[in-house]
Amino acid sequence: MARKWISLAVILVVVLAIAAAGWRTWKHSQIHPNTEDAYVSGDVYAVSSRIPGTLLTVDVIENREIRPGEVIATLDPRDADTQVEQAETALAEARAALATRRAEIEEKRAKTAADASRLELAQTNLARYTELNRKNSIPRARYDDAVAAESVAAADHEASQKALAAKEADLGVAEQRVRVQETRLKNARLNRSYCTITTTVDGVVSKLTATAGQVVAPGQPLCAIVPLTGDHIWVEANFKETELTHIRVGQPATFRTDVNPDRAYTGRVESISAGTGAAFALLPAENATGNWVKIVQRLPVRIAIDPATNKDRSLRLGLSVKVEVDTLASPKGRDG
Repeated sequence: MARKWISLAVILVVVLAIAAAGWRTWKHSQIHPNTEDAYVSGDVYAVSSRIPGTLLTVDVIENREIRPGEVIATLDPRDADTQVEQAETALAEARAALATRRAEIEEKRAKTAADASRLELAQTNLARYTELNRKNSIPRARYDDAVAAESVAAADHEASQKALAAKEADLGVAEQRVRVQETRLKNARLNRSYCTITTTVDGVVSKLTATAGQVVAPGQPLCAIVPLTGDHIWVEANFKETELTHIRVGQPATFRTDVNPDRAYTGRVESISAGTGAAFALLPAENATGNWVKIVQRLPVRIAIDPATNKDRSLRLGLSVKVEVDTLASPKGRDG
């Protein structure tokens, strides 16, 4: 009989222990919602050529780390060099033409000044001969010569003024041509710089498709650069809508990868999506039917990764992770 009571007591203790463990697990899941529907996501920078050409060299290797400013590939620069030379020649010709126009203007200004002096002298002589002619002190022919000389001087002065105005108008056109050729040369040099394709980000070379000798078009992908540090990498966790009650931006999170489940990474809730995956689907579900069945939706939650836990860049895009959020902790900002 005693043995029977002991067996019952043991069973009761085991049941209570299981119930206590289950309650603790349930309570922990309420305070620390978690999901395995989560993946490492990040920025992917596509590298392409800005100009058409033939690849002369490809200077990177697949899955190799690369630093900002390093050369990825180079294009055959001969066509670009020719364009630069043509633009330099055209600019030199435009500047020479401008210098010629300025010299001609100075010449016309000198002639206009000389004609103005001759006109002034002719007007002075005409005024003197007019007075002498009024007194009949000179022959009529000399007075007529003075009138004619004044008319010729006035016509020459007017013609020189018009010629000067025309040359000054041509000067504006010549200056505009110089500016156009300067812009053309600047564009040619810019295109020449595009023959060297470099990276502006720190990351890993992926999806390398470029090969030496390949003819490429502007915008054609050559490779992708995947940064694995800082704000360029994060975790996309899809929580059930029933688990989002207490999740707030800034709360700390812990996650583990399937690659190394014994290693814990830390982060924080950075943002919560404005809609579920179904809301942004190309063909959203139509629920206006008589046989509607409620399905628990999932909402993407973005988890920013603590850089200190990923110094070795062990996280890779697409890795499956299990995320757990501590909803009891006070939310902190980026600098908190």
